[in-house]
Amino acid sequence: MSNYLIGDLQGCNATLGQLLETIGFSPSTDCVYFLGDLINRGPDNVGVIKRIMSLQGSAKCILGNHDLHFLSVEKEIRPLKNGDTVQDILHHDDRSSMVNWLREQPLALEVQGLLLVHAGVHPSWDRDLTLQLSKEVQNALSNNDYVEFLLGMYGNDTHPWSTDLSGMARMRFAVNAMTRMRFCDAQGRLDFLAKSAIGSQSEGFFPWFDAPQRNTSQGPIAFGHWSSVGGLHRSDVICLDTGCVWGRALSAFQLPSQSQNSNPNQQFTLDLHTPLPKDHLIEGEWISTPSLESSEMGFVE
Repeated sequence: MSNYLIGDLQGCNATLGQLLETIGFSPSTDCVYFLGDLINRGPDNVGVIKRIMSLQGSAKCILGNHDLHFLSVEKEIRPLKNGDTVQDILHHDDRSSMVNWLREQPLALEVQGLLLVHAGVHPSWDRDLTLQLSKEVQNALSNNDYVEFLLGMYGNDTHPWSTDLSGMARMRFAVNAMTRMRFCDAQGRLDFLAKSAIGSQSEGFFPWFDAPQRNTSQGPIAFGHWSSVGGLHRSDVICLDTGCVWGRALSAFQLPSQSQNSNPNQQFTLDLHTPLPKDHLIEGEWISTPSLESSEMGFVE
């Protein structure tokens, strides 16, 4: 059995099919974890959702900002943006089943000691709080009155995280951090303006994974969302967004079998409670396939 992580799909169903064939994915023995932004900007959003739904327990997903944007568009809370391509879902006979399936997905998961999020983990949070906040948002989305959550979900809150936050303010901060964040400052305030490469941020801001005294720095995190740093592979973080919708590639990361060690001279088990050796990369193998789709839009994630 193998566990695979796959980055932002954004409606690139043809490339996803090619990648699954390349890795020899078997739903009967393997499991694939998708790191959010399943849909939007690519040509076949229905195909992506239908394919993942058909894999049932062999596929697990977290939501990204584009997925949440679609849910708001579907309820006419937000308008379609220039470059959105989710009309194929909106006009599909199975629209309701696809919407309901998306509403059931979390913002964070864990597998083999890795914490999985779409964009990032706030420096003040530990693993348990991250998963708890994910559960709170998931519960709100899966409730019958989820429209109230969508109505309050948007806002560029610039205050730092506080354990005193409650209700919608708490969940909005969780959504912003786990689906939108790229940069933050030493006090934990998020930078919503910089959306491209490292170095484009405001003065005093850091990539979230380099923030001082990050509480999750002793455990590995896999994320997507940030195609300009896609392929980043360190001892503590790995970024799986390699820009498929922009004509680059779709990447999978195969985690090592839990019954064997890839290097018999270096015994190491991924464990969120044990500091990672600085010279030790997150164990696994990259497999990429060139994009069969590309967006004609400008570079806006």
